[in-house]
Amino acid sequence: MKDKHAARPGITGAGRDYDVYETDIKEKLTGVCIGGVAGGAASYIMFGHLLLSIIIASCTSVPGLCIYIGYLKNKRKKLLLLQFKDMLDSLSNSYSSGKNTTAAFGDALRDMRLSYGEGACITEELRIIVNGLNNSFTIESLIKDLFSRSGLEDIGCFAETFSVCNRLGGDLKRVVSESRDIISEKIEIEMDIQTLVASNKNEINIMCIMPFVIILMMRTMGENSASANTPLNIAVKLAAALLFVAAYCLGRKITDIRV
Repeated sequence: MKDKHAARPGITGAGRDYDVYETDIKEKLTGVCIGGVAGGAASYIMFGHLLLSIIIASCTSVPGLCIYIGYLKNKRKKLLLLQFKDMLDSLSNSYSSGKNTTAAFGDALRDMRLSYGEGACITEELRIIVNGLNNSFTIESLIKDLFSRSGLEDIGCFAETFSVCNRLGGDLKRVVSESRDIISEKIEIEMDIQTLVASNKNEINIMCIMPFVIILMMRTMGENSASANTPLNIAVKLAAALLFVAAYCLGRKITDIRV
């Protein structure tokens, strides 16, 4: 499944657009099942009507798939950034030993192939860069192309700094080393922030589940309880569900802190 916009293969025609995620059958089924089960279970707990729950499950399966694809895209970008940091470490070592840019990226490709394997994102990107250098593409255009396809600001900052330094004959080793340190510090800060807000995220998840737990408890009180499907109760349940969904989305947005 693709996003609404077409994939951008990059200047060499072999790149990957990281804003487009093509799912396999297993991932599609996982996303559909997550959305369908969540919607169907919530509906059955709230209203206790099987047919309505099946209809709602079919309606929530597509949004569930979209949310799951978004999660996979973000996960892939985070993995690419971690691998990019390790690539900078390899480049720094190569520049320290006096190698030129072409040789340094060739060494980085071998290192990343050993560390992450042939199918890793960073291995594929380095293979594109090395092949591009061998086919008369400039290193500046190749790194900027990686940034345009990945959309990662850290890679963009590195691409701009590296390009200026390379054109003016600056200290590439220092640029690579400092970029690696900045990305490493940013990743560590983000991990610390996620640790600090983990309890708040857990509270949000509990808050999302509690209404359904309360409804299940009410069902033990009989049909005359607040769990009965009278017109008033149905309206109240729908309003409460919408409020909890809005509160959950707002809470997740507040705790999604980016550096």
